[in-house]
Amino acid sequence: MPIPNTKTEILVGAFVMLGIAALGYLSISIGGLQLVAPDHYVLKARFESVGDLKQGAPIRLAGVKVGQVTSVRLKDYSAEAELSIGRALVLPKDSVASIRTEGLLGNTYVALSPGGSLENLHDGGLVSRTEPALDLSDLLARYAFGQHSSTPTESAPSGGGPGRDEVFSDPLR
Repeated sequence: MPIPNTKTEILVGAFVMLGIAALGYLSISIGGLQLVAPDHYVLKARFESVGDLKQGAPIRLAGVKVGQVTSVRLKDYSAEAELSIGRALVLPKDSVASIRTEGLLGNTYVALSPGGSLENLHDGGLVSRTEPALDLSDLLARYAFGQHSSTPTESAPSGGGPGRDEVFSDPLR
């Protein structure tokens, strides 16, 4: 004699199926897997230094996220970042890619500044104008030791300090 399905068993089964579906959705969304092909194109940018730029870092234009960094690797003694940008954004060929940080010790991201060229960058194109990451330790060393450029400077007069008529200028200029 078959055991009759009760209302409670049906509700428990539905609840379990709903839980499995929710768990599957969360696994896919947190894992970053996309079921639909993204509407992006890829650009490359070479930097003298990328600092702490990592795969997955955001790409911003005027503070708005427009893409993400898909890879960072060494190529011909330079750091090359692969940038995935939404197709809705068309960038002129003379656009600038800069590496910036959020706050003093925040996350690193790529900031884009559009140029004025009539020609546009296409899928697989190279952003030729770049600005490397700001090295905070180098900046502090320059400020602390009074160096205002990366070229060697004249040393201060003997006595360990600046001369009487020597004026310090802001190294951030």
